[in-house]
Amino acid sequence: MKNKKKLIILTILFTTNNILYALTDLNGKVIFWTSIGSKKTKGIKKTVSTSILAVTKNISNYIQKIGYKNLYIKIKGFNKSKKLVIKYLNQSFLNILLISDETSFPHNGCKKVKNRRV
Repeated sequence: MKNKKKLIILTILFTTNNILYALTDLNGKVIFWTSIGSKKTKGIKKTVSTSILAVTKNISNYIQKIGYKNLYIKIKGFNKSKKLVIKYLNQSFLNILLISDETSFPHNGCKKVKNRRV
């Protein structure tokens, strides 16, 4: 336990209806995961800033509780609240070493999903 690296990877996956968070170590083993939908939030309330703030505070508190200091952030997917999540993580007292956006762009591949008419 003394030689334990103080580095952890936070992977954030933005889907159309939810935001998934996964904490992994350097080997890729999942330590902790959560999502906004797992906090009993339904529908459009998943993308509200208060629910995003609550989940990011929960994650930052868990990281500090298990004793990690340094953090890599991997982001995948499209969403309006990407900057908001990064802002809330910067406000926590964690040392963010790298933020990488691993969103894959289609090169004229599959057809996009049509927008919903309300």
